[in-house]
Amino acid sequence: MAYTRRDFLTTSALSALAAGTGSFAGLGLNRATAADLDTLISGLSGRSMTAVSWGGSFQDAQRNAWFTPFAEEAGITVNEDTDPSNARIIAMVRSRNVQWDVCDVGLEQAHAVGEDGYLEELDYDIIDRTGFPEGFATKYGIGNITWSTVLAWREDVVTGETPDTVADIWDVERFPGMRTLRDYPLDNIPWALMAAGLSKDEIYPLTEEKLQIAFAKLDEIRDRVLWWTAGAQPAQFLATNEVTLAQVWNGRLGTLIDEGLPIGIQWNGAQMQVDAWAVPKNAPNKDVAMAFIAWASTAENNARIAAEIAYGPVNMESIPLASDRFAALLPTTHFDQHLICDYNYWGPNFASILERWQEWRLL
Repeated sequence: MAYTRRDFLTTSALSALAAGTGSFAGLGLNRATAADLDTLISGLSGRSMTAVSWGGSFQDAQRNAWFTPFAEEAGITVNEDTDPSNARIIAMVRSRNVQWDVCDVGLEQAHAVGEDGYLEELDYDIIDRTGFPEGFATKYGIGNITWSTVLAWREDVVTGETPDTVADIWDVERFPGMRTLRDYPLDNIPWALMAAGLSKDEIYPLTEEKLQIAFAKLDEIRDRVLWWTAGAQPAQFLATNEVTLAQVWNGRLGTLIDEGLPIGIQWNGAQMQVDAWAVPKNAPNKDVAMAFIAWASTAENNARIAAEIAYGPVNMESIPLASDRFAALLPTTHFDQHLICDYNYWGPNFASILERWQEWRLL
C-alpha cells in the first residue's frame, strides 16, 4: 500500500504504516496529564541524570532542544556522554557498573538489547504515547526523532545528469568514482533490493530470498565503497571530494549547506527511520530518566528538535508545532517518496542479520 503525506498526518494511517494495523489495541494506553507530569518534575530538584547520544551536531541539537531545557525546568544537572552502542550498554550492565540513565538508540537496537535483559521497560504510566505510532513506542524504546537515510552528492562534482533514486548509488557507469555506505545492514539491504528492481512496496517483510538478492547486489559495488560508522563521516567525505555519491543521514547535510557547499539530495527511496529513548538496566537515576522521557515526548517538547537540526518529531501532535527552519530537509516534508522502516521486522530479526552482515564484510 502506498501512503501519502496526508495519510501520515492521521492517526489511523500512521499506526498502519508503523505496525501493519490501524489500531492502538492492546497497548494499554494511559494518557498522563500535564498536571501529573508537572508534579513529577517538581519533585526532581537537586537530582542529576546522564544522557548519552552520538556526539557532533546531533547531540548539540539534543542539548539545545531537550537536555538543557529539561535541566532548567526540573532543577537538575544533566551530564552527557557519547556512543551508546550495544556493546557499551551490555558491558555496563554485566559489570554492574551502570553510569548512564537515558540513551539515544536505534529502535531496532532497543528491541534486541531489551529482550536480552539490558534495558528497563519504559514506564507508560507516566510517559504519554497516545500521539505515537504503535510501532514507534515499544516496551524498551520510544521514538524521539524521525530521520532519513538519503543519497547526496556535490552539485559541482556531479553535473548534468543526477541520480533519480537512492538505488543509483549502484550505477557506476553514470556516476563513476567511490561512494560511501554505512557499515550497517538496516540501511543497505533495502537500497540493494531497490537497485535489484524491487519497488518500495515490495521491500518488507524481508525473506531469505530477498536477503540473498540484496547481498549479491552489494557484492557488485563493494570494491567501490568507503564504509562509514560515524554520522559525520559521509558529510566529510563529500566535503573533501573523497566520494562521488554518499549514503548519509539527512540531518548531517544542513551543516554542509550552511557552509555554502552545493549539495544535491535524492529522497526517492530514502528510508524513514526513528531514534528512540531507552534506559539501561539498573540505571542509577531511572526515575529521572523516565520523567525526562515523559517530558521530551510531549507534543510541545518533541517538536523542539526541528528548530535545531533537520530531523522531524515522532509524536504526531508535534508535527504542526515544528519549526519551519529546516523544512526543506525534514523527512516529513518528503514523506511520499520514502520507504518506511519496518521495525516490527527488524526488531526480532536484527541480531541475526547483523551477524550475517558482519560475516559478509569479512569476505
